Formats: sequence, C-alpha cells, structure tokens
Amino acid sequence: MARHPDSQSITNYLKKTIDELISPVESIQRHLWKTGEPTPDGRTSIFNEFWNIGAYFASIEGGITIKEAAFLQDIQEALWEDNYLASLDESGLRVSWVEAWNEVLKEYADIFGNLWIPTTVDYLRAHDELRGTDYAVQAKSMFLRFATAVVKADGPPSHKEEKELSKFKNLLFQHSIEYRPEEQFVKGSDPHCNSENELTSESFNDILVELDSLIGLERVKSDVSQLVNFLKVQRMREEKGLAVQPLSRHLVFYGNPGTGKTTVARYLSKIYQSLRILSKGHLIETDRAGLVAGYVGQTALKVHEVVHEALGGVLFIDEAYTLSAGGENDFGREAIDTLIKLMEDNRDDLIVVVAGYTDKMSAFLQSNPGLKSRFNKYLEFDDYSPEQLVAIFELFCRNGGYKLSSTTHDDLTRLFSVLYETRDETFGNGRLARNLFEMTINNQANRIVSLSHVDDDVLSTIEETDIPGMADLQNIR
Repeated sequence: MARHPDSQSITNYLKKTIDELISPVESIQRHLWKTGEPTPDGRTSIFNEFWNIGAYFASIEGGITIKEAAFLQDIQEALWEDNYLASLDESGLRVSWVEAWNEVLKEYADIFGNLWIPTTVDYLRAHDELRGTDYAVQAKSMFLRFATAVVKADGPPSHKEEKELSKFKNLLFQHSIEYRPEEQFVKGSDPHCNSENELTSESFNDILVELDSLIGLERVKSDVSQLVNFLKVQRMREEKGLAVQPLSRHLVFYGNPGTGKTTVARYLSKIYQSLRILSKGHLIETDRAGLVAGYVGQTALKVHEVVHEALGGVLFIDEAYTLSAGGENDFGREAIDTLIKLMEDNRDDLIVVVAGYTDKMSAFLQSNPGLKSRFNKYLEFDDYSPEQLVAIFELFCRNGGYKLSSTTHDDLTRLFSVLYETRDETFGNGRLARNLFEMTINNQANRIVSLSHVDDDVLSTIEETDIPGMADLQNIR
C-alpha cells in the first residue's frame, strides 16, 4: 500500500517507459561488455540509475525528509521486486538513502561533480545513432520527470532544488557523445538495420502496415499514402540525377483532441527516416509552455533548445495557435519568429508539425507573413464515429484482458452515438473512449469486490452497469 499520495501518479509511467528501454539497453551492453563476462541485466542497470538520482535529489537540502523517503520507497517497491526497503521503518529508510547517496558521492563526485549523465542515456544514445531510434530522448525525459517528482515529494521545490533540477535538465538535453563502436560490434547484426541510421524496406513496410491498422483516420491514411508515394518518387528521381521538385516538408494537422495527431506524427517521423529524409526519425513533442518563457530574451533560448533536441527528427507542436494568441507584446511572437528562422536554417534535417483546432490553426498561420509559406501540406483529422469509438473501447478491453458481456456492445454503441451527436470542439474522441474505459474498470472493480464467488470470467467481464452513463440511456430505449 502506497505511503506517499503522489507516488502512484508516476509509477505507471515509469513502468511503461522502463519496459520499452530494457531491450535496447541490453542490446548495446551485449556488444560493449567484455567477451566471456556475463552481460548485466538491463532492468537492474536502469534501476541503479533511479537509486542514485533519487538519493541525490532527496539530499539536496542536507538531509532526506520522511516524505521523500516514503516516496522513494513507494517507487522502489513498485519497480524493483527484490526490495529490501519494504522491511525498513521510516527512520531506517532515511538512514538507508543517506548511506546510499554517501556511497554515490564517494564514487562519482570527483568525476562528475554534483550531477552526472546516467549511463543508461549513453547506452541509448549509442543505440539511437546506430539504429535510428529515439530511446535516449525517452530516457532523458524519464529521469528528469523522476527527479522533479522527488524534489516535489515533500512540498514545492526550494530555490536550491529548482536550481539543481535546471542544471540536471541542461546536462541531459545538451549532452552529446562521440560514439565509436568497438570492433566486436558488427553493423547489420540488428535484423532491422542494414547500416547506420537506415531501416530495411521490410521495416518500412511494417511501419505502413501499422499505420494502416489504426482505427479510423481514413482521410489521413489516404493523404499520408499520397505523400509517401510522392516522396518515394522524388527520392528515385534524385538517385537517377533527375530534377527534384522543391517542397516544404513541414505539415499542419487540423482536428479536435484525441484524433490521433501525435500518433500519426510518430509514424511519419519513422517513415521520413526510412526514406533517408531525416537522419534519426525521432519525435519531440512540445507546446507553448515548452517554447515560451516569461522574461525578455529567454524565449529564443527555449526555442533553440527544443529545436536542437528535435534535429534529425520531427518537432510536434500541439495547440500551436496559442503561440499567437497573446497579442503583439506576448513572447509567443518571439517564439514564432525564432522558430521560422530555425526551420529555414535546418530545413534539410528537421520537420515541424503544428497541430490544433481547424479555425484556430488558420488564424495562427496568418499571424506571421513567413509562417504560412513554410507549410504546404495539411492533414485533417476527423472526429471518430460512434462505431469507431466502440472499436477503440473494445481495443482497450482486449489489451487489458477484459471483455464486454453479450448485451453490452449495442448499448455502448448507443451511448457513444449520443455523445457524438452532442459533441463540441472539446469532444475527446479517443481520449473519451480511454477515459470511459478507465472509469468502467473502476466501476467493475467496485461491483465485484464484495461478491462471494469471483472467478476468471467475473474478473474479466464488463457488464452494462459498469459503464458510466448507461443508466441515462434507459430513457432513450
């Protein structure tokens, strides 16, 4: 049972991200570890990073508080099965973490100073450079988010803690390494990699199949298919020495929330990389908060930082219209001006996707004379139909090990039909289906927890009464 109220909110995110990072970490470790020695376990390697980072940030104010210790124990219990901390009382926890940090300090202080780059990040940067992935970015965000959660565990961060967090962020996202694979690393040993930063045609086709398998988005799929065909032909013309049609690669995504814009942007980044248009093919997501600062001169620096992180991939700016919504004296204008220049300076290895509501995006593109000319491809994301929302809900069920009872499917369709017909611009689409599913399984748990007999079928079956809003449909039958 969690001892700290904020630990659960980050645990699921950490679990999911760690699971994605284990395989690439171990892949690099296998090639770097000395022959004949056992390869370290990727999960343990990552967990050791959490131990060290947690100890450091909990110790900034000179000692670990009870709340920080409780938070760290909750995270440790959730992520590490072999967890001796579970047996410690609060005073024991504080001693344990202080001792842990003292060991880290003795081992690393002379080398890294107060902060260091997690070894996991270097492993994943090596993996990314060799195989065109973006795992290092995920790891950086994960470690920064964890460090932020640690300093907030006992209340708002102090000035000293905020300063250390800022240093850690700069260290992570400005860090670069020159990586040279050792002799035992054989390029092409990855089945999806023929050479550095190049996917095989089979992998490219897999990307298209995955995109096509998404529920709905028929108009978007058609537009992407046409775009891909054009890019492939331009690539063939270039290879044969024929003239190539100059074309801005930046895109505008129109549509309501939850219509799959970020997902499609991620697939496009992989497609562009596989066509050798982008060198890395990773996706960096941001919004106004990630680009605009509150002081003169700081906004340009933030934009430069985000664009630098996105080089070689796709920069996805959600709700981009908010950059121009603050008037002439708003720093959002500075962000737009800086972004336009950087888009031009890095046009050969950067693609920018701006996304938001249809009418607001039109006003955004008219807000700066040089902005609209940078975008010549527009993808419109339609709202999901009731049938498609049911399919998304059922996909959540299958992935979570649940099933609908025999009488629930038709009623669920009717519920989504009512929600669809009464929708406005805030209609959640896929997020609506996800939120409804999460509320449903909570209701299901509340229903069955007091039953005298609970078997696998009861645990996995969702009844009509479990779904919020179903009771209101009784009057519509």
